[in-house]
This record gives sequence, structure tokens and C-alpha cells, in this order.
Amino acid sequence: MTRQEEIKYLLHTFGIKQSWLADKLGIHNQTLTYLLNDAPILDEDLFNKIKSILDDYQFDLALFDDEKPKETLDLFEESKLPVILGERIRIFAKRKYGTLKKLAEAMRISPQQLQQYISGKREPGAKILAKLLRQGCDINWLLGGKETMEAYRTYLLEAELRKLQTGIDQISHIVNRIERK
Repeated sequence: MTRQEEIKYLLHTFGIKQSWLADKLGIHNQTLTYLLNDAPILDEDLFNKIKSILDDYQFDLALFDDEKPKETLDLFEESKLPVILGERIRIFAKRKYGTLKKLAEAMRISPQQLQQYISGKREPGAKILAKLLRQGCDINWLLGGKETMEAYRTYLLEAELRKLQTGIDQISHIVNRIERK
């Protein structure tokens, strides 16, 4: 697969418009069309920049547009189950890790693999569910939609911990600046 084919494949797979990518690169859409379809070769630096932009879009920026889980769906309708699981994995990732990329790193799987569970293309098996459990995900909520009181308390404590860590980081930064003077 050529670099151009790989970029076109990623754009198609992630559902990203070529015009959006052109805007992010700061070039005209027609220029990007030429580079992807008619240019004899795609520069390695440009290829790496495009891949970086696509990774950032896919795993950091655009995954949490719809923050509300779809609680009205029938969980036992098999065609809807992967979608519901994906939404709940997305919610868990946002609550605890901020991004799916960070959750994938914590689970020691690729962001692409996690994205397949989010999109409903694959259903998580026992190994993935166990990894989610080890990361603090309430499996009862993930599979059944009901969050236990313990999981809710854990979520609140983790949110408070993140606030405190941010405060400590800010204090540390100020102390370092003062020490340099």
C-alpha cells in the first residue's frame, strides 16, 4: 500500500472529510486531492504530519461529541449491543482517562483496536473486559447499564484526585520558577 493509499484508507475508515484535513494542513483541498491521487510520491514528512493529525483527531479531539449514553436502547437486541458497549467504553474513557488513546495505553492495546470496540465493529471478549475491569471500569454498568454506588463514589474520588494533582502540578511549577530566579 502506498502512502497515498494509506491516507485515503484512513480518511475513509475514520469518516474524516478530505477538506477538513486540507484545512488542518493549511493547504487547498485541490492541492491535497492532487497529492493523494495524482502525485507520483508523497513526501515522508508530509505523510508523517498527516498521520499525526489523523491520530490526534481520532483519539483526542472528536471522540466525545455525544456525551450522553443511549440508555433508551434495548440492551438485549443483539444488533444494538456493540453500539451500547462502545458508548459506555467511550464514557468510561472520558471519565477516567480523558481520551481513548490514554485508555488504550493503560490497557496495553492499540488505539485502533479500542476504536473498533467503540464503533461496534468488534465486541469485547473476556480478555478486554478483564482489562477494563483492572482499569476501574464497572463491568455491571458496562454490560447492564446500572452503575453501582461504589463505582459512582470511585468516580467522584478520582475526579477530586485529578483536581488535587492539577493543584500540586501548578504549585510545583511556581516553586520551580521561584527557584530559578
